[in-house]
Amino acid sequence: MPEDKKSLNRPDGRQPIKYRGRKARRSGSEQRRRTILEAALRVAIREGVRGIRHRAVAREANVPLSATTYYFKDINDLIIDTFTLFVEQTISEVNRFWVESGEQIEQLYSQLDDALDSRRIFAANMTDLAQAFVALQVNSQRERLLAEQALHQEALRSASLRDLVLGYRHDLLAELVGFYQRLGTSDPELDASLTNAVLIDCEYQCLLHGDDWEQQVPVRAILHRHFLQTLGLVD
Repeated sequence: MPEDKKSLNRPDGRQPIKYRGRKARRSGSEQRRRTILEAALRVAIREGVRGIRHRAVAREANVPLSATTYYFKDINDLIIDTFTLFVEQTISEVNRFWVESGEQIEQLYSQLDDALDSRRIFAANMTDLAQAFVALQVNSQRERLLAEQALHQEALRSASLRDLVLGYRHDLLAELVGFYQRLGTSDPELDASLTNAVLIDCEYQCLLHGDDWEQQVPVRAILHRHFLQTLGLVD
């Protein structure tokens, strides 16, 4: 593999995500490289992707300008690697949520049967879980949500970022697809895509309303209706 490429192995066998910048050879160098990428992400959150420039990132990271140009000669490599790191971190956080929620979800499965009341209770409990997830993201992961918005916007202009976003979306949906497969819905992949879209829209509305989001955004009502529809409990 060339020196300036580093790959993230993907368990689904699809093309691995690649880092574009110069590969660090020592642990100290790897830490400096990561510091630069984390600084670039903060710049993107604060100023948008167009704010990512070698000099601005070096200032944010408190490193010499030569360090940013050493690891990332091309500014596009810096942008892509910044969001590659973001994708790694986000997928890890989402997977942690599924692991931590696993026991609760298993309990919900065990209580579910074909009775109408059982399915309504299941929908209400899934609403509780999804509402807690949205609240967690909005209240403690606001910067991550802003970075995600920046990534999606820039992916419309960059073929490399577009590929990264498509892989990111696939990974985000994987657990949801498995969830709906176990539920036995008629189209688990479509249901997972719809749930993901509803969650993203709820998060976006909450970001728009800032600290007043709980009064302004009917998160629970949106999520509850979505799960009722997915389970075929409303027209």
